[in-house]
Amino acid sequence: MKLTAKTFYGLEDVLAEELKNLGATNIKKGNRVVTYEGDTELMYRSNLWLRTALAVLIPVSTFKFKNKDDLFKKFTKIDFGEFMSDGQTFAVKGAVNSPEFTYTQLPMLILKDAIVDYFRDKFGTRPDVDKRHPNVVFDVHLQDYECTVSINTSGAPLFQRGYRKDTGEAPLNEAVAAGMILLSGWKGDTDFMDVMCGAGTLPIEAALIANEMPPNLARKSFSFMHLKGFDKELWNKVYDEAPKRPKKDLKVRIVGSDTNGDVILKARSNAKNLPLGQCLQFEIKDFGDQGRLGDGGILITNPPYGERIGEEEEIPAMYKRLGDFFKHKMQGYDCWVISASREGLKNIELKPDEKIQLYNGSLSCDFRKYKIFEGSLAEHKQKYSNERRVPKRNKKK
Repeated sequence: MKLTAKTFYGLEDVLAEELKNLGATNIKKGNRVVTYEGDTELMYRSNLWLRTALAVLIPVSTFKFKNKDDLFKKFTKIDFGEFMSDGQTFAVKGAVNSPEFTYTQLPMLILKDAIVDYFRDKFGTRPDVDKRHPNVVFDVHLQDYECTVSINTSGAPLFQRGYRKDTGEAPLNEAVAAGMILLSGWKGDTDFMDVMCGAGTLPIEAALIANEMPPNLARKSFSFMHLKGFDKELWNKVYDEAPKRPKKDLKVRIVGSDTNGDVILKARSNAKNLPLGQCLQFEIKDFGDQGRLGDGGILITNPPYGERIGEEEEIPAMYKRLGDFFKHKMQGYDCWVISASREGLKNIELKPDEKIQLYNGSLSCDFRKYKIFEGSLAEHKQKYSNERRVPKRNKKK
């Protein structure tokens, strides 16, 4: 079976590695997608286990078309009854980049009409469209004059894990958070900190990784459960095999802190929606008052950018404090920061060891690593001054 996993820009390599670890074959990376091959069991495992995927698709038809009338004609050749019944609800989503369509929603409307006509002509009834909670989701992708129609086996995006009931003003996407942790190389073998944790997404994703628990453990529904041929016994096997309790011998600490007591309450509440026990903790504390958890570890944080929360004029001073905090208190740690504020990052006043371009929502961000050396501050500055510039892992778009 051919499968496609969607992701965010910059996370393709991480997603491909995840798929390799799940046993996928013929893995090929594209722009925001990774294609691969596997059986039905792997499709189920992909939905349960992939941390950086947005959706898992099964392509059902790929073809070239001449115009909108030809597109409709090609749609009518698809046997939609193979995937759903006339009593089910459906929705059509997708992405369109074609000179044929200035109104990019039109191909989705054309596919909707083709599906309705199929069931009306064959059974005399028509399925209903449900944009909020459809049983079956069709995905349309148009690039120039080539179209691919797929079945979205996930339904709601996979970053909607099911544990995050409360968020702050500018929440970090769960798939992006997991991708940042995996890009950093952290595997749960050292202490983990987030000193601006908000509603706790980064520490919670870190706890799931450290305990080797699937990210979608708390999720109740996937679209594949409504497809014809759903193998409930096989799904139960996949789900039952997944670890559902934290490791008893987890020796690392996972700590999130924030000055806002309300968001810390939200973080604690979100963590309680997963069976994570006591493996992570949240504190009401300014990062300037925070200290190392041990001799070495990793810190990943998502400070305000100025676009969403925080006043723009406060950003440089706040990032300057963050850089001073790294230099004075986090020796021996790898400190990672994601931000869309280039001015803010400049005020950290440290040479980054690595830069990776990512997106947080629609915002283009730098994900930067600062390796904080042990020793005196003077030695630390000298080591940075002797470093060569490190090239970016991802080129700008």
